Formats: sequence, structure tokens, C-alpha cells
Amino acid sequence: MLNSKKLLQRAETTMRESKFLDFKSEFDLASAEAWCGIIKDIIAFSNSGGGIIVFGVENNGEDAMMDSAALLAYDTADITNRIARYTNYQFADIEIIEVERKGKIHAAFLIGAADVPIVFTKPGTYDIGGGKQKTAFAQGAIYFRHGSKSEPGNRDDLLSWRDREVARVRKSWLGGIRQVVETEGNETVTVISSKSAAATTGSIIKAALSNDPSAIQVVPGNTEELWPHRQKDLINEVNTQLGGDARINSFDVLLLKEKYDIFNAHRDFAHKPHKLASPQYSESYVQWIVGNFKRDKAFFQKLREEHKQKIEAKHK
Repeated sequence: MLNSKKLLQRAETTMRESKFLDFKSEFDLASAEAWCGIIKDIIAFSNSGGGIIVFGVENNGEDAMMDSAALLAYDTADITNRIARYTNYQFADIEIIEVERKGKIHAAFLIGAADVPIVFTKPGTYDIGGGKQKTAFAQGAIYFRHGSKSEPGNRDDLLSWRDREVARVRKSWLGGIRQVVETEGNETVTVISSKSAAATTGSIIKAALSNDPSAIQVVPGNTEELWPHRQKDLINEVNTQLGGDARINSFDVLLLKEKYDIFNAHRDFAHKPHKLASPQYSESYVQWIVGNFKRDKAFFQKLREEHKQKIEAKHK
């Protein structure tokens, strides 16, 4: 899959659908038919390495005049629950973001990759009137992206998934091997079993959030307290504290993440419980964002302009 930044750049400018990009001219949140179609596409994207669905855009890339307000305010947790009804799996690597095309804001679903292909355990059926039903996807089907379409998978799709996953795991292993632990002559490194570690879980360890790369890394049990904000909460809290002087959206959050390498350089700002989970953000990140704006009223404007210039430079 393309990285998120390149994917968003394509979503803003391209006029054609692809393996990683889909357009929807409309989406009725109250329609069972619409939800079955969207869930099929989400699963196809996740099984194929991820992608993005942009709403309010015709297949030819033109504006479809859809009001995105309701969808932008929608809770991603409900999408995860809807997916689980048909897959028995809580797929949560979905973000609702804003995409600007020709000066207009569109809602979009940014979808991550599944570590194992997701199978439909229940058929996606919906009522079409007259006592009849139609099926969007069948029980036992595994969907992938074939060009700009979401279709049942085949052997080649499974081989592609296997190769992607092997490459990902190999990269992860090599990264771990490169993390060499150096000790002084009077120090030792002790490896303990998970059984031994379990016996010490009652111990109290005093810790603080830090950006020091040499600090000991631990996974706290109270992550909800340390990073209490989901993206939607983060945006609302920042906008509340800005008091109308400025407003940010999900695209600004993405630009901040990319420019300042939030997940690596500022680990006290953001946390992902696991790779399929949505990010959680700390109160210190809220204060950092607000503080930057108070010091420079053009902070967000400069961030967006820098992104715009990069896109324009790329297409020259």
C-alpha cells in the first residue's frame, strides 16, 4: 500500500479510481444496502493492503454535491461494530478524515491493512421490497481489490497477501535484530520467561512519559488515562481551547503527524495499543498544538501551505 501521505495526495487530485482509491457519489447512513456495499469495500481494501474511500465524488472524479457533515461526525466505533456483525472480527484500523478536492471538503475512510485476510462469516443481505432480499457478499467469501472493483478473491490474491505479510514480518525482525543492547563490563542482561514476568505483575513501577530514545520502554496498563483522546476527541478539545481563533480538522492531524513524526519523535503525544487500533492522543499533545498556535497565529496556515506547495511541486 502507498503510505498515508501519498494516498491522501492522490485522493485530493486524481480523477480515476484505483486499487487503493474508490469514489462514492453518495452514502445513506440509514440504508442497509449502502452499509453492505461499504463494508464489502472496506474488507476488500484491508485484505489488499489498505486504501481510501472518498465520498461525494462521481466515478469520473467530479464533485457529486454530497453533504459530508453527518459522515464526518460519525463514530468509527460503530463502523467497527457493523463489520464485526458480518466477520466476527473487530477490525478497527479505520479513520474518518477530511479530503479537500478543488476547494471542497469531502468525508473519506482511510483504511489500514489486515494482518490476516478477513472472511465474511455471515452473508450481507438486505431487503429490496416485496418480501425479496439481495446479497452484497456471501458467507465464506474473502474480498480483495481487483483494479477499481471489490471482488471475491482468488489464488493470486492470497499469494500477494502472503508476500506482503512475509515482507512486513521480515522488516520487523530485522529492525529488532538491529536494536543491539550494549552493557558496561560490570552489567549483565537477564532474559526471563513470561511465566516469571507474570509473577511480578503486581509490582509497582514509577514511570514517566519520555522522548529519550535511551529510556527503558514499558507498556503501561493505564493507556486510556495517559492517552485519553481519540482523534475526534483531540480535534474537539483543541478547537475548544482555540476558542474560535482557529479550527483544525483530521487532515491537520495527519499533517502534524507526518511533519513532526509524532509516533516516533514524540511518543508521549500518541499511542497505538496495537497496529490495528486507532491512535490515542495525550493531553500534553493538545497543549503542544494549542501552544504552537498561540506562539504563531499562522501555525496551521503554514502547515497547510507547506503541504500544498509540495503537491504543486510534485505535479509540475
